Amino acid sequence: TTKSKPSSSTTTTTKKSSSPLLTREQEYALAHTIQAGTRVHKLRSEYESSHSQPLTKRQWAQLANMSGPNELRKLISEYRTAKQELVSSNMGLVRAVVKSYARKAKFRGVPKDELIQEGTLGLIRAAELFDPAKGLRFSTYATIWIKGVLSNANSLDDVITLPNRERVLWNKVHAAWEEMALEAGTSGISGKGGRPSVSSAKELAKRLGMKQSLVENHLRRMACVSNVLSLDYQYSSTTRSGYTTGNQQDGLMASAQFGTDADLADRAQFKADLVAGLVRNLNEKELTLMRLRYGLEDGNEYTIKECASMMGINRETARLLQHACLKKLREASNMESLQEYLLTVA
Repeated sequence: TTKSKPSSSTTTTTKKSSSPLLTREQEYALAHTIQAGTRVHKLRSEYESSHSQPLTKRQWAQLANMSGPNELRKLISEYRTAKQELVSSNMGLVRAVVKSYARKAKFRGVPKDELIQEGTLGLIRAAELFDPAKGLRFSTYATIWIKGVLSNANSLDDVITLPNRERVLWNKVHAAWEEMALEAGTSGISGKGGRPSVSSAKELAKRLGMKQSLVENHLRRMACVSNVLSLDYQYSSTTRSGYTTGNQQDGLMASAQFGTDADLADRAQFKADLVAGLVRNLNEKELTLMRLRYGLEDGNEYTIKECASMMGINRETARLLQHACLKKLREASNMESLQEYLLTVA
């Protein structure tokens, strides 16, 4: 059997994608060149900030005690080349550090490429500040900067900082819920979304050996933490005549993220109005059925069969109860304002 040789294009790509590692002496030589270039750039920035005017190449060379612009250009070119070589030869270090943040990034929905970009910024900053006189290898110094940049990255921060006990409890609850989803299969709870719901608190509490009330309160708190709106959101509404109130162009109104927040705010307001109308006209059992059936509890809509199972009644009883609830709501006199609201937002 003959082994196929790799194509020339594959070999070329492999060589380009990986730069050779540098020895200590090579790192120190590049660092000295970078330090010289950094000092020159610092002189320029200090002069321009104090005099409020740009420097010419000749003035810059005189300020740096150089013979002329040609010597300055040579130093800047060597500085850029040395910096690029030091950074490119240590890109593998960024990927190695990013691996330790992979789990957290996956939970936050942050792609790996974005973390590598953030880590590269730390690597570039480390190349600019690395001092060979300290006696450290560049990889040791750069690791500190890469981890610092990734730790301070806004993309990995929680929108709302949680106490450690709440985070630990959430991890336990989420792990137990994933086990339930696997046992139920794709047709069970796993098809209801990516987060545990309040209706599953009883079984979760049984699996974890906790009180049901503790798990329910925790799930409600976590639901509030996940549904966060932008502070720049300005609520707007449209009347039946077509008149619109609120400025739709200010702040973040044109951005995609703001559009998401606006939709979420509308749904939250709609749900609040709807629940208020239900509470005024239904008893506790009827209200529980409506919450489960139409996703007013946790955003998950359940079938009549599932609602009946959760409430401990048979399917036919749940069906008749739903029919009675809808009839009661249609005939309720104090639901006229809600009907007007539904026609407005439809």
